[in-house]
Amino acid sequence: MRFNLYTDEQEEKIFIRRKAKIWSRSGLITEAQLGIIHDWTDLKLRQTNVFFRILFFIFTFISIQAVFGLYTWLLGFRTEMAFAWSSLVFGATIYGVAEYLVRRKFFYRHGIEESLALESMGLICAGIVIFIDFWGAQHQLLVTTGALLASAIAFWLYLRFGFLYAAIISVASLCIVPFQLSLPPVAERVLLVLVLVLIFLTSIRAESFETPDFKKDKNTKIQACLLVAIYLALNLRLQLLAADWFGSSGTPYNHYNGFPPSFYWATYILIFLIPALGLYHGLKNRKRCIINVSLIASILTLATNKNYLGLDHYAWDPAILGVTMIVAAIVIMRWLNNGDKEMRNGFTALNLLKPEDYGIGLADVGAAVIPGVVGAPQQQPQTDRPFDGGQSGGGGAARNY
Repeated sequence: MRFNLYTDEQEEKIFIRRKAKIWSRSGLITEAQLGIIHDWTDLKLRQTNVFFRILFFIFTFISIQAVFGLYTWLLGFRTEMAFAWSSLVFGATIYGVAEYLVRRKFFYRHGIEESLALESMGLICAGIVIFIDFWGAQHQLLVTTGALLASAIAFWLYLRFGFLYAAIISVASLCIVPFQLSLPPVAERVLLVLVLVLIFLTSIRAESFETPDFKKDKNTKIQACLLVAIYLALNLRLQLLAADWFGSSGTPYNHYNGFPPSFYWATYILIFLIPALGLYHGLKNRKRCIINVSLIASILTLATNKNYLGLDHYAWDPAILGVTMIVAAIVIMRWLNNGDKEMRNGFTALNLLKPEDYGIGLADVGAAVIPGVVGAPQQQPQTDRPFDGGQSGGGGAARNY
């Protein structure tokens, strides 16, 4: 059964178009080749850039809030039940508008349909929670119900519209539930980690060689977020590190942080093991997001190592950590550069792809303030185009592009 409003062909062509822009910025293909790829991947969907997407999202969000407030004020809703019913009806209505904009107006990541869909989730959850609260439910039941509803609806929005952040909202809402079940602290952490690991492994098992690239890209980002959540749930000393960082460490040091010693030292081992496993998985499967997340987790592990062991911190600790990171980066870069064609096993330290520029860079600002630079003709450097002479630079060659 298919849930997504967009077909796999549409999603794949949008993914190819996005990659083609990166190839063009990096000089791997010519402008003519980029134009050919755009012609072959034109699906008549209404899209916009990041700036207007955010602008439309905020404007729609404020407008819906104003319309809903005016609606409840004009009809004179004063009771909780009336407000709950109006939330449900209004939420279902704007969700229908979001689907209409996608089905009939062909909106794709336009900001408007995204804001409508997310606000419908909030209104529907609020209406149901108010209904439950009206019958005298306990606070924990209200929070658990709201979290489960938000998780289910956000997951539906991910399946239906393909919003990546909706999947993250779904997982984040689900993480609230274990802390509302009146369990011991150890059981809360263990249940949370088990749920996150199960979702992580399910996402990995769902991938195969035939999985389209756009789905692999989405799964990689979701897996990176899940890996972050697993690490945050297991590192028991991040809170103390944050207190030291912001200069508010006035609480007395608790050696086991309120947990049994066996669980405490088990998490100490896991905060070293999880970044290592994540780095291995990311390198093996060429998943850059997971590699970056694993490296950041490794740095956090080193930063919280003294807190776990109960050792004293010194003013030169950050300097030692920074020097260690610099030395490791230099060693890895030299090792990669000494390989065949400055690469080893497909990995290189060279920056092959240029990121997208959303505004004015430092070079533009410098050119504007330095006399004689503005207006002077600048000769564009000639870069080698390894795919010059072809039609599409190899983009989508397996699918008749």
